[in-house]
Amino acid sequence: MSSSLTNPIREMFDSLVPEYDQFNRLGSLGLDVVWRKELAEFFKNKHRVLDVGTGTGDLVKELLKQNVAMVDGVDFSPNMIEAAKKKMDGESRTSFSVARADELPFEPRSFDGITSAFLIRNLHHGEVMAQSMREFFRVLKPGSQMVHLELSRPHNGFLSWGHKAYMKTVLPIIGRISFGQRWPSGYLEKTIENFPEPRTLCQQMRWAGFENVGHYPLSGGIASLYVGWRC
Repeated sequence: MSSSLTNPIREMFDSLVPEYDQFNRLGSLGLDVVWRKELAEFFKNKHRVLDVGTGTGDLVKELLKQNVAMVDGVDFSPNMIEAAKKKMDGESRTSFSVARADELPFEPRSFDGITSAFLIRNLHHGEVMAQSMREFFRVLKPGSQMVHLELSRPHNGFLSWGHKAYMKTVLPIIGRISFGQRWPSGYLEKTIENFPEPRTLCQQMRWAGFENVGHYPLSGGIASLYVGWRC
């Protein structure tokens, strides 16, 4: 990411750590827990999985429940990484480091799976998304899978209306209750609204080299899984 984008966004996420998990539960009405479990099942019994934008480590915990032998978590927010380490409490099957999605500190073909939860909206700035996808492809072993969980916009008429109303009225209230003056007003709504349509993101995955790319809506399209293989 360019410095003009990286520093303010990183500082924002650093400041959100203490209440981040609480906000995820409240803001998603608890559905984020269900979505992570569904994602983690893709990687059952894998040897080594990379969780990009790991945050406080919630997805890492779910991956370990699926008997993943080793999970590496990276995030560009140092405070998020520290929170993830504390959550894992010395779990020997985990490793955490501060790193950006578009500059991963790993050798080529290091991982049997790559995943993220609520990361890729934050990469949609210039060439950051394209470079990140190329990095994911580089560090993934041939024959392995990449799966991203992301918030999205439902297209069903009634659900779409309700989602817009929720994002505009209820979510900001939850945010202000959770974070007070640290609530980044408008950021979440804007990143969801400006996020590419599924076919556009899937095409970006293909351009990076992924095959058998697919988009799978969850909970009526409130969230989505984006899946691709390195063949």
